[in-house]
Amino acid sequence: MNIGIIGLGLIGGSIGLGLRKLNFVDKFIGTDSNEENALHAIKLGIVDEIIPLQDLIMQSSVIILSIPVDGIEKILPSILNEIGKDSVILDTGSTKYDICNKVSSHPKRSRFVATHPIAGIENSGPIYANSDLFYKKNCIICDSELSAPDAMSIATKIYSIMAMRMIYMTSKEHDLYIAYISHLPHVISFALARTVLKKFKNEEKIFNNMMGSGLDSTTRLAKSKPETWLPIFISNRENMIQAIDFYIDHLEVFRNYLINKKFHDIDKYMKKANDIKDKKYV
Repeated sequence: MNIGIIGLGLIGGSIGLGLRKLNFVDKFIGTDSNEENALHAIKLGIVDEIIPLQDLIMQSSVIILSIPVDGIEKILPSILNEIGKDSVILDTGSTKYDICNKVSSHPKRSRFVATHPIAGIENSGPIYANSDLFYKKNCIICDSELSAPDAMSIATKIYSIMAMRMIYMTSKEHDLYIAYISHLPHVISFALARTVLKKFKNEEKIFNNMMGSGLDSTTRLAKSKPETWLPIFISNRENMIQAIDFYIDHLEVFRNYLINKKFHDIDKYMKKANDIKDKKYV
């Protein structure tokens, strides 16, 4: 069995390295619009060969789409048009509803499995790929009832062999929940980075001398690539607006406590927020 990976960045690269480490298939082939990524993918052993997209579609038993979500939405229908009856396509996009909706009436819809392995970091590109990136992380599989049983079996086997936990939900549910849990933290990080950069734009020395781990950890996600995140925000726009509005409401509560010197309420607010420490991320 050949696995073809379209998009050889962090996620696609880590899937290739992870499955290769576990001797999952005979051959990995890949393609990437970024020539530098393609060269790194060969050097790092992510794939055995870089070939044109059309050849990859014809030669792959399993195709993994690991490109920005707007790119997935654009090319998925044409790939489905060309694959054989036993081929399987997986995507790794961070939004799911628009992608699934795009192919909802496609005659080969059952050959597609909509997946979201939740394991990203702020760095991108194949040089950051890690064979253990997915170890004991969660993989969301959406609208599974629309995928053929054998396609589902292959998808779950790929993620299970990398020790991921499968979670099933609809694509609509996924996009709502992920807006708060993943996408909103990125917005907050981008906005906080812009806030301090603008505030201290003429006081760089003071900024550098005073920057500590708190700002560093909360702006870590602001290092993420806009080319990846803008399509996500566009795709999940309505849920993002709802999440941002809800967050602003909480900021207003905290601000009003300060204005009105309700320090006891701030103490209670923070203690309730401490409950986040009981939510496990492994």
